[in-house]
Amino acid sequence: MIQQPSIEERRLYWNKTAALAVADEGAFVELYNEFFPVVYKFLLSKCRNVEMADESISRTFLNMYVHLAEYDERRGAFSTWLFRIAVNEFRMILRGNRSSLDKSWDEGFDPPAPEKESPETRIVKREQEKELHGALQKLSEREQKILTMTYWLDMSAEEIAKELGMTAEAVWASLSRSRKMLKKYLEENQ
Repeated sequence: MIQQPSIEERRLYWNKTAALAVADEGAFVELYNEFFPVVYKFLLSKCRNVEMADESISRTFLNMYVHLAEYDERRGAFSTWLFRIAVNEFRMILRGNRSSLDKSWDEGFDPPAPEKESPETRIVKREQEKELHGALQKLSEREQKILTMTYWLDMSAEEIAKELGMTAEAVWASLSRSRKMLKKYLEENQ
């Protein structure tokens, strides 16, 4: 049975790979292949439309490429540094593109509806998504990060704790509190 690397081993590996990627194209491609899907999934959860997520991800990886030599593993994990770039790029785009927040997901991306899904069902789902997004915005930034990392990035409490400089117990407590607050906010809207 092959043992999976620990969180610390993974963190050290990606930190080392980031240092190598400054001069090694293969290491850069490895970073890109590992982190692009995770960061993009994160940005999609934050953005109200695909165009905004696409622009955010493009800027994020361009900035990663330009500033990779400035990354210092003594100041934090590579993944934390990269997510900080992603959040900053998202915020910059958001400041210049507030009107996109008013668009529903379907206006920016309109996949074909499943055959059994009625227009009424789609409307209800869209309203539920808006309510959930509004409730999430009422939580603190840390609570939003923990929920995002848990449900959208499928990270464990231990991984989140490592990324945010918390204990796993504190992550669980915050997650529990956040879910209760979300439930309360959503019930208030009904």
